[in-house]
Amino acid sequence: MLSLLRRLIACACAAVGFVAMAALLHRAVPLRVPEVTPKLDYLKAHLGDFDTVFIGSSRIYHGVSPRVFDAAMAARGKPTRSFNLAIDGMMPPESLHMARTLLELRPPSLRRLFLEVSTLHDMPEINSLTVRNVYWQDLSSLAYGFRRAPVDYHNREGKYRWPAAREDMAAALVLFARNQFNIGRMIPAPDPAVQPQDPARALGPDMDGFLPELHPLTPAARAKLEQALAAVLNGTAKPHPKDPLNTEGFIRIRDLLESHGVELVLMAAPVTTRDFHAKQDAPPGPRLLAFDDPARFPELYTPEHRFDYDHLNGEGALIFSRELAQAYLAEK
Repeated sequence: MLSLLRRLIACACAAVGFVAMAALLHRAVPLRVPEVTPKLDYLKAHLGDFDTVFIGSSRIYHGVSPRVFDAAMAARGKPTRSFNLAIDGMMPPESLHMARTLLELRPPSLRRLFLEVSTLHDMPEINSLTVRNVYWQDLSSLAYGFRRAPVDYHNREGKYRWPAAREDMAAALVLFARNQFNIGRMIPAPDPAVQPQDPARALGPDMDGFLPELHPLTPAARAKLEQALAAVLNGTAKPHPKDPLNTEGFIRIRDLLESHGVELVLMAAPVTTRDFHAKQDAPPGPRLLAFDDPARFPELYTPEHRFDYDHLNGEGALIFSRELAQAYLAEK
């Protein structure tokens, strides 16, 4: 009996040691993500330089120029120093993780965070072995996966209910373990030919995180834009249904930012499709600057200012950046 007890104690000590070492390694040497790490590294190296940060998806990454935003703010007597921390495809809960990561860096000058309101991403699949799908899997994402399970259970029909719920919970557990216990370090690096890793590209030409889209609007993209605009303007566009889980996530970020003395400003980009009316998920309290209204902001929806049906081109981004500053100041 004594021998068995010693073995159990030895196993427990080994498990505790493994978890402790994994946690130390995870904190000391974070996973490097080609799309994300260059921006975070630059921000860490210039932590006291910025008082305003933008977080969101490609619509913000290619749509908000800190240089133009700061100039518009300064022209109104409210100078800012801003940085674009948005990433292609970064929507909740990943964007909420990025907001928490930003606060963990303790930027001494941070006064306001502009956060895009967009729809929730589904949990990545268990066999989706990419560093991008693993690096943001923390306790909050684990909790999200378990809260998502009953939602998917009730939204599915018949025999698909339990598989959907089990998949949510299993993905949350497995991806959390891959991140926290450093299993994600064994994921092969992406092919540079497929996924460029040039830090200069991530930071953009002004080294402020903004990368303008310079591609022309194709005829197919123009037709899709015109079709989507027509649906929005005539009221037949299907609005995004309200998602309580998404609202909960924004509430937690709101409370966290308030505890650090940082103002949260929510923004809805000029969209017509997937995230149209995603602003319904915005919680009470923070100001919401909504641009998903082509009747009110027609200049942001003209083909001359779009890269595709869902994104602004470089010229449109300059207009949006100025409009964003003006809208922020108008509601102060």
